[in-house]
Amino acid sequence: MADFSSPLNTTRFAHPDSFAGYSGVTAAVSFAVLAFIGWLDYITGYEFGFFVFYFIPVAISSWYCGRKLGLLVAFGSAVVWYLSDKYTHHPYSHSYFIYWEMFIRLLSFLTTTMTISRIRTMVLNEERMLSELRGVKSELERLKQRGSG
Repeated sequence: MADFSSPLNTTRFAHPDSFAGYSGVTAAVSFAVLAFIGWLDYITGYEFGFFVFYFIPVAISSWYCGRKLGLLVAFGSAVVWYLSDKYTHHPYSHSYFIYWEMFIRLLSFLTTTMTISRIRTMVLNEERMLSELRGVKSELERLKQRGSG
């Protein structure tokens, strides 16, 4: 578990391990938010763009649960967007454009997932290294005191 007293962590809520024991709940919340956004996207029609809001569950799952769940939510977001767009009967001049749109959105979601999960990994690794350095420092101080005494 992370050391939340570290100066790197100004708020516990923002830390990647904040909900470490609740990954199932975090996953459920991510999918619930995704479903809600998909529903809003559907009821508002294709003229009101909701694309940016699909990044919310992608970011939540990637930050708090890691890459695996983030990828799952990213694919889910692309599918939910596709279904919403298809069932609002968005007219395209060619039928394959909806697949192109879905592919581009999927790439955006995947890029977001990979970036956020990488940053998450880096933060956790830096905290682990900081903790190890503090341990080594305290051991060296203890040895120094024992050697001079």
